[in-house]
Amino acid sequence: MEGSSKRFIIPVYQRNYDWQIEQCKQLYDDLVKLNRSGADSHFFGSIVSAKDNTTGMQEYLIIDGQQRLTTVSLLLLATYTLLSTGVISANKPKLQDKILEEYLIDKYEPDDTKMKLKPIKEDSAAFSNLLADAADHIRASNITINYNYFYRRIQQGELNTDEIFDAFCKLQIINIFLGSEDNPQLIFESLNSTGMDLSEGDKIRNYILMGITPAKVQEKYYEKYWNKIEKCTDYDVSSFVRDYLSIKLQSTPTMKKVYIVLWVCT
Repeated sequence: MEGSSKRFIIPVYQRNYDWQIEQCKQLYDDLVKLNRSGADSHFFGSIVSAKDNTTGMQEYLIIDGQQRLTTVSLLLLATYTLLSTGVISANKPKLQDKILEEYLIDKYEPDDTKMKLKPIKEDSAAFSNLLADAADHIRASNITINYNYFYRRIQQGELNTDEIFDAFCKLQIINIFLGSEDNPQLIFESLNSTGMDLSEGDKIRNYILMGITPAKVQEKYYEKYWNKIEKCTDYDVSSFVRDYLSIKLQSTPTMKKVYIVLWVCT
């Protein structure tokens, strides 16, 4: 993550950010244990990415691992906010600036592209607004809820600011880069290292959008069609497609087989 010129893009075929406070608590508990144990590292899972060579920038499409990447970004952002407002302090010189400019933003980019992490639409707006006034935070977003959890937890003082950052730097991942010959769709379906199963709607979105190239066209179809479906179904696309199949086939598939039945029908 270190280096302001890098950007991490969550493709539109990915699910929304859905880690809960439970997973955030586990991450922070692990950081506390890591600090107290004196261990040199803590395995944090895997991240699968593909470099986007069409933009001329150092951009990476995150195929798997967005939950981890987003969550540690929220931890760093909460730490930065507490430092910048004087609620907490650090012994490391200019740690506040280092967190912001090395891990969160590229200060030389325009406002719409300066954030290093770009989640999908609603998540992206919630994430960007966390750098704005608290009145502008999107309270209902899972992004904001988990950010607030870290904001409160840090102030409990289990770790000081320097210890939080040092423990974060000890997190280790398996970093997997896909080549042009790899199939991101199959890899995305088979990798589910977050511990939260893909819904049938997630699989359908993945199948439809991932087959569309280039990425800008994916975003166009997502905005024009898929995001509207998500909003109209209150983000329960799985049930909507199941009802559609029930009418079309005159029989109701089990929820776990919605994706397979739809694929056979098409």
